[in-house]
Amino acid sequence: MLTLVPESGHFTMSSLAALHASPFAQGFSNNERQAAGRALFRHDTHIDGAHYHARKLGGLHPAYAAFNQTNGKERTLTHVELVEAALWDLFDAVTMQDRIDGGISLLIRCPGSEVSSTTLPEELALDLYITPRELQETPQRIGGDVTTLVQAFAAEFALPHLQRFSKRCAVEGIKPPKRCKSIDFRILISLLT
Repeated sequence: MLTLVPESGHFTMSSLAALHASPFAQGFSNNERQAAGRALFRHDTHIDGAHYHARKLGGLHPAYAAFNQTNGKERTLTHVELVEAALWDLFDAVTMQDRIDGGISLLIRCPGSEVSSTTLPEELALDLYITPRELQETPQRIGGDVTTLVQAFAAEFALPHLQRFSKRCAVEGIKPPKRCKSIDFRILISLLT
């Protein structure tokens, strides 16, 4: 049974798992069930007013903290699995938007990760999306204009954000994840092929 957080209209973490066994899910594959659950979980989050919520003053968003807790009693969607699936959902949503309105998109994002005072922007793991058709028709732009945008994003936005993220993790007592740059760029490589 799906439950809502009182007064919020949002599904809880346990509701996400409960969707899997609900009558609604009958006849759908595991991947389809998980996609439906993630869609309900993220619905209207960009307008829900909870962008600055934190469990502790100066801490992390409650969703991040909640998905980093494990009870070990039952097999549930892990934080890593949810992050990866949500990233692919994001790529799917941007691709669909480009298809239905004929647009072009460039998405650069940096997942939360551990940084030190000596971390350089070029050492950060970044996820990159470019409309596949444009990527195929004008691949030479990858080496020029897009590279400049990615470098500026890493230096001016991502690195300062990750420094603040590390402080928020310390407030919550959560160890920030380590990200390997070469692994995270597999997404771009898969789009190129």
